[in-house]
Amino acid sequence: MTRSGRRSSAALGLRLTAFLCLALGAAPSRAAGAAPRVYDAPAAAESGAAAPSVPPLPPEYLTQDLGWIELAYHPSTRDRVRPLFSRVDAVRAELGALLGREALAAPVKVRIAASPAELDRLVPGGVAGAATAVSFGALRLAVLSDAPRLGVDAPDLESAFRHALAHLALDEATGGAPIPRWFHEGFAAHAAGDGVARRAQRLSIAALRGRLLPLDELEASLSDAGDTAGSLAHAQAADVVRRLVEVERRQRFTRALEDVRAGVPLEAALEVAYASTGRELELAWRADVARRYGFVPVLAGSLLLVALVVAGKLAVQRLRARRSLPPPAPRRRLRAAREAVELRHRPSRPSTAQLVATLGARHRSDGDGDADVPKVEHNGQWHTLH
Repeated sequence: MTRSGRRSSAALGLRLTAFLCLALGAAPSRAAGAAPRVYDAPAAAESGAAAPSVPPLPPEYLTQDLGWIELAYHPSTRDRVRPLFSRVDAVRAELGALLGREALAAPVKVRIAASPAELDRLVPGGVAGAATAVSFGALRLAVLSDAPRLGVDAPDLESAFRHALAHLALDEATGGAPIPRWFHEGFAAHAAGDGVARRAQRLSIAALRGRLLPLDELEASLSDAGDTAGSLAHAQAADVVRRLVEVERRQRFTRALEDVRAGVPLEAALEVAYASTGRELELAWRADVARRYGFVPVLAGSLLLVALVVAGKLAVQRLRARRSLPPPAPRRRLRAAREAVELRHRPSRPSTAQLVATLGARHRSDGDGDADVPKVEHNGQWHTLH
């Protein structure tokens, strides 16, 4: 190996080892009396001022108190919000299973606006940018919009609802400890199942092209992404958390969150819980991405290509076989036409019943020897004249 190659390998190792440390350092720390962190609205950054008060609920809004959660929604969204009433307990149980502890033990409030323009009336301090969902961990408040902003895909209300509750549940599980935004967003996106197909497509393309982002760059990339939900950084964050929280690693994930709640930095908590360095965690994730989104799509695409080639070859062979049939000769066509005319004018053959009747009549006439002798009838009897 050349000297420049050794230097680049060493630099890469140092960068991979420090990825969680840098991601943690990029997250703003929360001092006493600081404003609650805003997870889903990148433009609404923490200012360090006193915690804002929650705006009063507009008088036209309807409320539904389900014990641990209070849903307030605009009347025009009633038909879309009411199905959530029967789903809230299931969502809470699923979040508890992911976190390995009771989720959302303290009451939370969720407000659902009819349009993004109404978010400023429901969100403390208002919402800037294209965000349509905001979660305030310290206030235990989530605010959603049932309609998208101009030029953005319409949100899935249940998915957005699960996403917001996942932020609040993770904040509760860690006791409000400062956690990098990429980790918060990754957990919420994985818990909500946000755009699974689109995430897989982005990861597959990035893996095949060798363009996966280093994990220590996720925080900056996620903050700079215009379309947060559709960015590669968002897809990677969700997939990293997906691997950390898989069933066979669930206890390790829970242990790491407990250490974070006790004041241990996220980097150190993950290294202890998973018995791996930051570099080893990234390398293991990259290998998993290669298996999930690299080899399988290539294999499926190759099989599809082979099937298309075989089908095309069979179609060409059938077309050539049809074209290779010789056309009928002129004499054959003339003879076929003549036979068709003869068949139309040929008298029909007598049926079997007619043949049987004819033969029976002939037999009776041959067996009757006195057929030419005159006969007379008298008193119901026939008499032969001699």
